[in-house]
Amino acid sequence: MKRLTTFLITLALVAPGHSQTPLLGDKARPEIVLAKLPPPVYPPIARAARVAGDVEVSFQLRADGTVVSAEAVSGPPMLRQAAIDAVKQTQFQCKDCTGDLASFSITFRFALVEGPPCGAHDDSYPRIARSQNIITVMEQPVWLCDPAADRIRVRSPKCLYLWKCGWR
Repeated sequence: MKRLTTFLITLALVAPGHSQTPLLGDKARPEIVLAKLPPPVYPPIARAARVAGDVEVSFQLRADGTVVSAEAVSGPPMLRQAAIDAVKQTQFQCKDCTGDLASFSITFRFALVEGPPCGAHDDSYPRIARSQNIITVMEQPVWLCDPAADRIRVRSPKCLYLWKCGWR
């Protein structure tokens, strides 16, 4: 037990030192920063079908931050085009980009937030959250409600299916 504890302490002290010191032959990996993210659109047909999930988009970026090409690698088919369109509209800043093109990937997480059924749509949706290379788009699903479900058939005692029959 004492050997295991000593090994773990040694590993904790030595491992961070190795990961932080770059080797002489390593090149700096280009990094991107989202300069401007227009709100991604949750496709209405996907909301109605209650489709949610993660879409990974691979794209190529020029040194000036413009997107050359974008392709959905994985994710639900109904959400792929919305993620590709969002990447193409986003403005990036490329740090340490030396060549013509640099390849990156970003994940769009489309999530449905349950609300009251047959209630009014909350105007604060869609909500967007960003963390590192994951962009979360939260939206309320589409509710299909029958307006005649609240109506009750009422008959007066004199009605006998002839007169004074009505709906409330």
